[in-house]
Amino acid sequence: MKSTWFKLAVLGMIGIASYLPAAGQQNSGPKKPVIGYICKNTTDTFAIGYNNAARTKLDGLKRDGVIGNWYFYDGQSDPVTQISLMDTAVSQGCNYIIFLPAEAAGSAPVLDKAKEKNIPIVVVNSRTNNTTELAAAYVGSNDVQAGEMMAQFVRENIPAGGGWGHIQGPIGNSAQVERGQGIHNILDKDPNWKLLDEQPGNWLGEIATRFAEDWRTKYGQGLNAIICDNDDMSSAAQNVMNAQGRTDIICIGVDGNPGPLSMVKSGDLLATIYQDGIGQVSRGIDLVVDLINGKTVAKETWIDFVLITKENVNQY
Repeated sequence: MKSTWFKLAVLGMIGIASYLPAAGQQNSGPKKPVIGYICKNTTDTFAIGYNNAARTKLDGLKRDGVIGNWYFYDGQSDPVTQISLMDTAVSQGCNYIIFLPAEAAGSAPVLDKAKEKNIPIVVVNSRTNNTTELAAAYVGSNDVQAGEMMAQFVRENIPAGGGWGHIQGPIGNSAQVERGQGIHNILDKDPNWKLLDEQPGNWLGEIATRFAEDWRTKYGQGLNAIICDNDDMSSAAQNVMNAQGRTDIICIGVDGNPGPLSMVKSGDLLATIYQDGIGQVSRGIDLVVDLINGKTVAKETWIDFVLITKENVNQY
C-alpha cells in the first residue's frame, strides 16, 4: 500500500512539473534577435567612419533592449574572408545580417548562405551580383552618377580638354565598376579628352601617390586631370601635383572624408563628391529593426551624392 501511494505521489509531482516553466525562464520572454555586421574593412578612412557609426547605433539598440546582442566582423576587403565570417555569424546565432561587400562577384556567396539559413540580409554601400535577387533590402548611392559627376566637373573646369588618368578602386568592387562606367559615359564621348592610363589603386593613397608621380613624369603637360574612385587617392594625387607646382591638374574623388574636405576649404583641392556612408549604414540598421518588427521595407533605398566645392564645403 505504501508503495502504491509513493508511486502516485511521484506521478503527481511529474504532472505538476510539466506545467511549470523551466528554471530561469519564468520572466525571460522570447529570445531577442542577434545582428551580425560584416563590414568591408577597418582600414580605409571612409570605412572607419561608417563602422564607428554602426557600432554606436547597434550598441544603442542592445542597450535599449531592441536586440539581444550583435557581432562585428572585419571583412578585410577580402570576399573569401567575408564568406567565412558569414559561417561564423551563423554559428554565433545571428538572426539578421548587415553586409558591406568587398566584391560584386566574389562576395555573392554570403547572400547565398543567408538564403540557405533563412537569415534576412541588408546590403549596404556596395552591391553583389545577387543583391537584387536575394537581399531583403539594399541601401547605397548611385555610383554611376558619382562617376558622371566627377567627369562632368573636369570637363566644365577644363573646357579645352586634355589627357586624363583614372585611379580605380579594387577591381571587382561594384563601386569601382560603376564609377568607372560613369566616368567613361562622359569622357569617352568627348573628342577633346584622351584617356592616358587607368590603374587600380585599391582605395589607398600611397598607391595613388606612385601613379601620380609616374604619370606627371611620363605625360608632362599632356596630363590635365586624375579622376579617382575615392578621396584617399584623389587627395594624395593632388598633393603630389601641388608639391610639383602642377596646381593646374585637377584631381577629384568620391567620399568627402575630413582630410579632403579640409583641402577643399583651403583651396588645395577643387572638389570632391560627398557620399553619406554614415547615412547609408544608419538607414540599413533602421531597416533591420523594421524587419525585426515585422514591417515591409523598401527593396532599394538611394542616398544622393553631392558635389562639394569651396562654395558649399562649410555645410559638410
